[in-house]
Order: sequence, then C-alpha cells, then structure tokens
Amino acid sequence: MAPRVNKPSAKASTKKKVFKAKTASMIKSASSKMLASAAAAKGKKIRIGILYGKDFDPVKVGTHVRSYPEKCKFKNPCWGGKFHIDVNAGLKMAQLHPDIFEIDCMTGHEITPDRLKKNHINFNFWYDPMVARRNAAGKDPKLVKNVDVCHQNPDCRLWPNWGLTHWIAYKPTYMRQLEKAGIPIIPTIYCDDGFHPKEVMKKVQKKGWDKFFVKVGYAAFFGEGAIHGKTADFVANPKLLEDFAKENRKHKCFLVQPYMLKPNGEVFDEVRNYIVNGVWHTAIFTHGTDESNAGYYEEPKGKRLDAVRELSLRAYGEVQKVAKWHGKPIESLVSRIDVGVIPDKTTKNGNKVFINEIEPESATWLARYWPTDCSEVVGSAAVKKAHELLSISLASGQRVPDAAMVRQKLQLLEPRLQ
Repeated sequence: MAPRVNKPSAKASTKKKVFKAKTASMIKSASSKMLASAAAAKGKKIRIGILYGKDFDPVKVGTHVRSYPEKCKFKNPCWGGKFHIDVNAGLKMAQLHPDIFEIDCMTGHEITPDRLKKNHINFNFWYDPMVARRNAAGKDPKLVKNVDVCHQNPDCRLWPNWGLTHWIAYKPTYMRQLEKAGIPIIPTIYCDDGFHPKEVMKKVQKKGWDKFFVKVGYAAFFGEGAIHGKTADFVANPKLLEDFAKENRKHKCFLVQPYMLKPNGEVFDEVRNYIVNGVWHTAIFTHGTDESNAGYYEEPKGKRLDAVRELSLRAYGEVQKVAKWHGKPIESLVSRIDVGVIPDKTTKNGNKVFINEIEPESATWLARYWPTDCSEVVGSAAVKKAHELLSISLASGQRVPDAAMVRQKLQLLEPRLQ
C-alpha cells in the first residue's frame, strides 16, 4: 500500500507565504538599515579637539603640516618658526589617518563645555587650569571658572583629566609622593595655608640655609610669584618677605627651597626627559643661566644621560599610579620629567641628580631640539591614545557621541596600530 501524503491546506499554504514574505521584508529592512548606517558613518569621523597656544614652541622649520590653519599661526614668530608644535601634532593625527580623524583646534577663549562635548576626545596641549590662571586670573574670572568646569566634567572628555592635571598642578602633592617613594627632590618647606614670613624664616634658619628661594606651588610658572636671596638679607630687612606675602596673598600654596648651585656658583642645570605613551623618548639639556640657543641641546649619550633617564623613569612610575581613565590605569600621553643636575665628583656618574618638576602635556616640548620630528612622535602616540581612551569609555558605558560610528572607526583603526 502506497504511503499516505498529507497535502497542506490552502490556509496553511497562505500563512507560509505570508511568513516568508515578512521574513524577506525584515531581512531587507535590516540590511537597508545596516547599509544606511554604514553610509552615514562613512561620512563621519572621530572628532579630536586640540587645545593649543604654545607660542614659544615652534616645530622644526619645514616640518609643519601643509593644511595648517592660518588662524593657528604664531602672531609673533620665534626661534625661526611660526607653527605651533601642539597644533601640528594634532594635525598629524588626521594626516596619518584622514578617513578616521578630523581635528578641532581651539584657543583658551574658545573652550566651552558645549564645544568639548561635541568632540569625541579633547587633548589639552596648552590651555589647562594653570594656564587659565596665569592668563586670565583677575582679568577674566569667568574664563578661569569655565576652564575648571570643563576639566572637572567627564562629559568634556579631556585628557589629561582632572585627576592627573590637579596632581601635577598642586606641586606639593607629587613632591611629597616622590619623597615617600625615596626619589630625590630639592629639600622643601611646604606652605599650604599661605605665606607667613616669620614662620618661614624660623624654619629656614633651623635648616641652616644660607640662601633660599620661594615660589608659588600651585598653577604658577615662568617665575611667577617668586623671590630669592640670602637668608641674612631677609633677616636684616623683614619687609622684603612681608611685601612678598602681601603681593601674593591670593595664593595659598608656596614652596621654600635652598639654593641648588653648581661648583661655579651658578644655578643648577636641568635635563628634561620626555616620556611618550609610557616610553622614554628623548632628553633635552637646558642650562641653568644661558637662555640663548647654545643653552639648549639634545643630551648626548653617556653617564649623565643614563643617570637622568633612570631617575626620570622612577618618577614616571609615580605618574602611573595617578593616571587613570574611568578608573582604568593608563599611560600619560606626554610626561616631561625635569631632572636637576649638579656636577659632583663623589658620585658614580659625576653628577648629583634630583627631580625638579613633573610637567603635563601643556608644558614646553622643546620640539626644535628633538632628534626626530616631535609632531610625528606625539601625533602617532595621540592616535593610539585616542583609540585607547575611546575604547575604555565605550566599554565602561560612558556616553560617547555617535557611538556606533566610533566603534566602527576604532575597528578600522585597530589593525593599523599593530
């Protein structure tokens, strides 16, 4: 007997046709959405904000990016150049990966939360809270407050972020950390609640310092808020320090240090070490008193370089303890570790070395003395850093504009970074 075959009813057949049609429609719709999304993403790029303004730090002549914006050029060219190293490093990112990045260069007065939030990452190569206080304090307090707000708001996606920036800006924080770690620094009296001349003089005399130097310990540079001289002169004329205290009463943090002099009586020299994405890159010698071009040069190979590099990396180890992005440890993009140097025949390398300062990306890069193109080095490192920062942000659930596009661009960028 032949097997029985049940033929589907007309109703069942109709349902099957409808299901197939719906499925095909859904697949077509999903495919169309994916194509539309891809098409939309193709026209968009990861937007990188660059906070610039190093009017004293030009690129090597002839190494600027050809698309350099006219508005970003130096108003008064110096050291033979008119192109900012901070702008050029940012533009290098787009030059290296034109399909991935577009660059938004901004000066201090252009920094607003709304503008920063439109960018996916903002690299602060100049206008940080320290610079804002130097340039605008007393003149434009709203700008200072605005810069602070931007740095403290995670949605502004600024690197260096507030945690690392403030750790460096308030010098006693990192100096005490270095001391605790056994890393040599200049002997220091910390004044955390204002400058009180009588108290300071008692401490200076107790330490037996023949000469001493006072400087503001928070958000000050280029010699702002500084006084120095012989202890005996300040004892003989107390008004000198009293006037200094009045002139700097807006400040609360001060550092008091002894003169650190070379055997010839001149102020100590420094070797500035540049650590990029956690890798020591180069060191530039800076003479303590010679500010001409002859006082700056790439530190040559030898015992002194070995000593300052080793000490700078020890200090950078303390930077690593603080540098974090959404709670994840991360290398800084550019850390400048300034190592003081005083000739001393009693040491193994012939020099006494100590940490003078730790500086962030906003510090001078001295690009004109680098053995390689500083823009290329920092620009390439910034590409990797942007990938890292955005990957962490997305993984931690932080809000990122055009997240789907950003993921797609990061995937496209990843194999290029291997």
